[in-house]
Amino acid sequence: MRKNARGFTLVELLVVIAIIAILAAVVVLIINPLELMRRSRDAARLTDLANLQQAINVAAQEATGSGVGILCFGQTGNPTPGTVMCQGNTNTDPSSTRRNADGTGWVKVNLSSQQSVSVPTLPVDPINNSTYNYTYASDGQSWEIDAVLESQQQINAGRMSNDGGNNPNVYEVGSNLLLLP
Repeated sequence: MRKNARGFTLVELLVVIAIIAILAAVVVLIINPLELMRRSRDAARLTDLANLQQAINVAAQEATGSGVGILCFGQTGNPTPGTVMCQGNTNTDPSSTRRNADGTGWVKVNLSSQQSVSVPTLPVDPINNSTYNYTYASDGQSWEIDAVLESQQQINAGRMSNDGGNNPNVYEVGSNLLLLP
């Protein structure tokens, strides 16, 4: 009496494993998870800067003091247009005060006292290192915030080079996009 052998041969298993490996490689190349992560970080950056731009504009409109006291909180003096009077950076400001929205954080505008806009804490860049960070600068009359975008989608779309600023490698928002180099 002959016994029927059931199961797969070694060759059949190797063929199936090879097909699965090829399909997995194709899916990874099509989906490109690293680019998806870059896009999500860029989306966070763009949202952060748009929210800050709105909050600073509202703060400047609602303020009753001088431009220097609003855009460079706690400072006094005569502003010189185009000359940076105050500056902050998410990577270099002290970590204990970096996220303060009261004018002592990396944005030198007191956003915590505003009634129309609520900014409990300042955002920081998702990576926040020497390359990817947010930088604020003001000459007392105008302001600028810069960030570097990393996804090929944003770079190819010209988001940084066509923002109206003076640096094609940085995404710039503000009322004077010539303050930071």
